[in-house]
Amino acid sequence: MNQYQKNIFKGTIYSLLSGLIWGICGILGEFFFTHYPVSSGWITSMRLSLAGGFVLILSSFKFRSQLFDVWRKRKNYLPFLAYAILGIFSVQYFFYLCVEYSNATTATILQFISPVFILIYNRIIYKKKASKKAIFYVLTAMLGVFLMATKGDLSKLSITPIALLTGLLSALGVMFNVILPQKFAKEYGFIPTVGWGMIVAGTFSNFLYPVYQISFQLDGVSILICLTIAFLGTAFAFFLSMKAVSLVSPLVVSVVSASEPLSSAILSVLFLGLVLDGYLLLAMILIIIPMIFLSIEESKDKLKESSFNT
Repeated sequence: MNQYQKNIFKGTIYSLLSGLIWGICGILGEFFFTHYPVSSGWITSMRLSLAGGFVLILSSFKFRSQLFDVWRKRKNYLPFLAYAILGIFSVQYFFYLCVEYSNATTATILQFISPVFILIYNRIIYKKKASKKAIFYVLTAMLGVFLMATKGDLSKLSITPIALLTGLLSALGVMFNVILPQKFAKEYGFIPTVGWGMIVAGTFSNFLYPVYQISFQLDGVSILICLTIAFLGTAFAFFLSMKAVSLVSPLVVSVVSASEPLSSAILSVLFLGLVLDGYLLLAMILIIIPMIFLSIEESKDKLKESSFNT
């Protein structure tokens, strides 16, 4: 296995792990919504504020002299603000808002339209034409997510205009979240980029949904859920996702993020009594196989680029 193949393998594993963690925290979030009168806006403000502060504290130990470098150039202000709001804030807030206006099934399917947006973005911005194989793998994984969420029953979908809008905005958020920070991560490091991004996104979210306005009773369980969602499901998962983007393309990261509903389904089978029927098994196959082959396809493309450049 050469260096390019090792990077593709590592990037795919990082993407898979971030999706698995988001899946775990998705179940925690559903439990939180069910048992506590909490809003999606408050959760967004809480998790971004706590995670952003934690990551910046870590950054201060390793990147003490470079911690504020991203703010020393005025030309960074607008692009970084776009990353924080269009990426970090949107990918979380609009997903939960879509759940609120429809259901988790609809929100999951709509958010996974993000690979299509990335294909379009690459075509328009970079004039990069996707291969027929890549398009096939993306569509196959999307079909797997659809089957996993609905089990073929279209009645489980709840599409209203506002649900469709928030779901598509969530998918756009995924695209911006994996594309926009690449330049900053390469120049200033992953940890400061993620930390400052969360702080800016959290500050914006707090203007809309102040974290100090708590609408539920704080107890041991709710505090534990908040800390897990903030530190594991936000800080650590976002770091893994950023690390993945440094090794593989945003398209691969977005497709492998299908491991989020996949991990939720596996955990539901193991711990919540969900029955592993034919639809669920087929959906898992349709999600896992494209992840593997899309990563292999990217590895081949990298090898071609390397041999061409040399």
